[in-house]
Amino acid sequence: ACRAPIHVQVYVGFDDLPAPLLDFFAAAGARNFCFSLPWFRTLLRTAGPRGDEPRLYVAESGGQPVAVLAARERKQAGRLRAHMLLGPSHGLYALIYAPLLAGENGMAGLRAIVAAVVRAAPAFDVLRFDCLDRKSAEFAALAAAFRRHGLLARSFRNFDNAYEDVAGLTIEGYLARRSPQTRYFIGRFRRRLERSKRSRFALSKGGASLKAALVDYAIVDLLSWKGQESYPDCLAELFDVAAAAGVLRLGLYYVDGEPAAAQAWFVSGGRATLWRMHYARKFGTLSVGNMLTFEMIRYLLHEDRVGEIDFGAGEEAFKAKWLGGRRERAGLIITNPWTIKGALATVWHMGGHAAAVPLRRLRRLLRRLIGGR
Repeated sequence: ACRAPIHVQVYVGFDDLPAPLLDFFAAAGARNFCFSLPWFRTLLRTAGPRGDEPRLYVAESGGQPVAVLAARERKQAGRLRAHMLLGPSHGLYALIYAPLLAGENGMAGLRAIVAAVVRAAPAFDVLRFDCLDRKSAEFAALAAAFRRHGLLARSFRNFDNAYEDVAGLTIEGYLARRSPQTRYFIGRFRRRLERSKRSRFALSKGGASLKAALVDYAIVDLLSWKGQESYPDCLAELFDVAAAAGVLRLGLYYVDGEPAAAQAWFVSGGRATLWRMHYARKFGTLSVGNMLTFEMIRYLLHEDRVGEIDFGAGEEAFKAKWLGGRRERAGLIITNPWTIKGALATVWHMGGHAAAVPLRRLRRLLRRLIGGR
């Protein structure tokens, strides 16, 4: 049987999306909250500079979506004032990103989307996508599709993501995997705080407890060693969106009745992902951040029964004590040597020998523009 032709539709907002597309996002979100429509909508609205515009590139076959690329368009970027297409945000907010593909037509749909992006008028000079899984088929396919159209794609490292497969583990089984030093450290501080009766753990998934939990989270954030959020509106909105979706796990650790540590996790598709963590500096000597990490992992194993724990973005040394696996999150910079700004960006990003071909193209383009031979 002949396959139905693939058509690409570009949506410039999130209102009045067709039912098949809503169902497509619902299925993707069930696998991972970071691929859900509420996630993309929140990031594209709040986790970037003002003036960026959301773009949903949707490849459809037989009336059904087969591929989606969620992105933001930036029309005057950087010193070059380049026309850019970017992923939803960088690693501190996005955690993981990928084009969403479905069924046997997914790869063909992605190629059709890339062709539509390349044909856009005015042309894009630079494209950038962060937080991709370097080993995934989607990563390779995205780079290959742009190269097929004569654009230059260079991958780069975003960050290492700490994770561990914990399927079927109890907290005792999990601790058995940790080093003797880590087990001793956890036990020592737990016993110390439990004997003193100074500490308390609490967790909110949403509902009536969320408002007070968010106030205490904000207090810990204010008293922590970390800087201010780049996009505070994104944080506030994502807490509400995640709670509404049933994926939020907001953990708090109290000492002497005061909020001392806070962590925000998302749980979906059998995976628990750490999104934010803070502790108040005044309680640092009590290792309250580690105590909260222990309590959260125990909860996630016993109550949510997750199969994977993922520490999100950031490469702090302590993460190696808690999780044994590492995987790379990578980005793609794609430059268009067929536009003047894209060719200049190619020289900037590629450099050296890799820039020789786009430089020759730039010279030919300039000669045509000024009437030279």
